Amino acid sequence: MKKKGMILIILLLTVVAGIALFRAGRNQKPPKESQAVDERPVVAERPCIEAFGLIKANAVMNINIDFPARVRRFYVKEGEPVTIGQALLSLDVEEYHTEIRKTEFELLNACYELKKTESQLTRLTAEIAEKEAQLTQESGYELSQIRSDLAKARQDLEMKKKLLKIQAIPASEVAALEKTVADLNRSYEHLRREKEEEIKKLKAELALIQKPVMQSSGQEVTGLSIQKEKITLLEEKLAMLRKKLDQTFIRNDAVISNIKNGVVYEIGYAEGDLLTVERKVLSIIDLDSLVVKANIAEEFIKDLRPGAEAVITPVADYTRTYHRKVVRRSEVAIKDNGETVIPVEISIEDRDAFLLPNFNVDVKIYTE
Repeated sequence: MKKKGMILIILLLTVVAGIALFRAGRNQKPPKESQAVDERPVVAERPCIEAFGLIKANAVMNINIDFPARVRRFYVKEGEPVTIGQALLSLDVEEYHTEIRKTEFELLNACYELKKTESQLTRLTAEIAEKEAQLTQESGYELSQIRSDLAKARQDLEMKKKLLKIQAIPASEVAALEKTVADLNRSYEHLRREKEEEIKKLKAELALIQKPVMQSSGQEVTGLSIQKEKITLLEEKLAMLRKKLDQTFIRNDAVISNIKNGVVYEIGYAEGDLLTVERKVLSIIDLDSLVVKANIAEEFIKDLRPGAEAVITPVADYTRTYHRKVVRRSEVAIKDNGETVIPVEISIEDRDAFLLPNFNVDVKIYTE
């Protein structure tokens, strides 16, 4: 029994000694090499200004149509990339083409009326001058003929009066010839009055065309000048109508993109809608003009220098970073949520397809 008790005591002492050795091993310090790794100096981060920014485009093409048209068909959807010359939508502009043709017809008719009036003025002026010369010189056929007949009758009358004195002819012949002379004289005077009346009517017709009209402005204008002014206005109207179709973004009644690397957004109509000048058709963002726009608190603006290096991190993927620099600082401070800030613009030097317009980004602008 004593022998068994001694064995149990020895076993217990052995277990206690093992536990003590195990605890002592756990509390031992790590080797010197491990201590050297943990004690490496921490590198201080470069001083910077932190801000929140948005990806924005400096170049945006807004397409407005300021003439009667309807959307015939859309070839693109919002958010779709487009390139230069690509058709975006087709237009129904038949009503507008009709207005252009109507204006062209009005212009042709006005030009015809003007030429007719100018021709009439030329004719009247020439005719009046000719008739006045004929009347003065009595060179017209009728006046010339009746004047010749009257001169001959008067000559015959003088001769017959001499013959009557010697009683070579009866008195009735002289009386008859006197009546003929009197009739020819009346005819001559009547013909002159008719010619004078013709000239008077022609001058009245000419004066009517050249008669000045008082405008509301107080300026006097003639019918001819009114016609010329009407033609000028129609020419200007037609040029304006044609110019609206002669836009860089319109080709063969279709709207096309003028941007090489763009994306469509804010489509304002559906197919079949009537376009109005008050509302744009759509916009195209120029992806080559994307920049970061951020607001810097006024207390940090003193540390901001032009061309400062900047790093942005998109909220959409914090594993991505992009390097760029500050290219512009606003000369005017603004209020943003009650805080005074200064807008800055940061270029994107290494942009890839991941960065999209209106992305939120974290910005670090280094001050050293």
